[in-house]
Amino acid sequence: QANEEALVVDPLNNLFWRFDMRRLTAEEIRDSILSVSGNLNGKLGGPSVFPELPEEVLATSSRPTGVWGKSSPEEANRRSVYVKVKRSLLVPILNQFDMANTDSTCAVRFMTMVPTQSLTMLNGKFINQQAVAFAERIRQQGGSDLSDQIQFGLRLVLSRQPSTEEVTWATEFVETLIRKEQVDNKVALDRFALLALNLNEFIFLD
Repeated sequence: QANEEALVVDPLNNLFWRFDMRRLTAEEIRDSILSVSGNLNGKLGGPSVFPELPEEVLATSSRPTGVWGKSSPEEANRRSVYVKVKRSLLVPILNQFDMANTDSTCAVRFMTMVPTQSLTMLNGKFINQQAVAFAERIRQQGGSDLSDQIQFGLRLVLSRQPSTEEVTWATEFVETLIRKEQVDNKVALDRFALLALNLNEFIFLD
């Protein structure tokens, strides 16, 4: 556990007095998003599943309509360990966050940090669909008061009780969207959900 004395003595953690922060793996990120949104299918066993791929990805294949199967939305939302792996057609969110190399044996994964990862987490179809589902979960389970909804959503994303300052800031963010950008309440909460899924504390384990 972090403490000020140890931080002064060994700021670079050369003596391993704490756990080094790490980013979640590609599979962990996808599964965490599905879990928070309430869409994760925890079914065990069975054949591979085929999440929906963007048309741009399918277009890279010589047979765009015949090389990727079709799973129901419920099946497609199973854990990433069940996702079909085809070397020429990779699920974007897994590919962007350094899934195992599909062209050769992969003893070690190397973590990259590139702009396309941030763009995927903001503009990707999958993340935006799940953000909408997450916002709907917040509306249904977080109470009727906006502040309570924000607190509920942050608690799910952060896996801890959010601070008063965090709840206040996020509530003001939603209210500003409604007041200044003139979006309706639903769209504003959808955008908060997308923002919450992009927090470092959600993607990194510390």
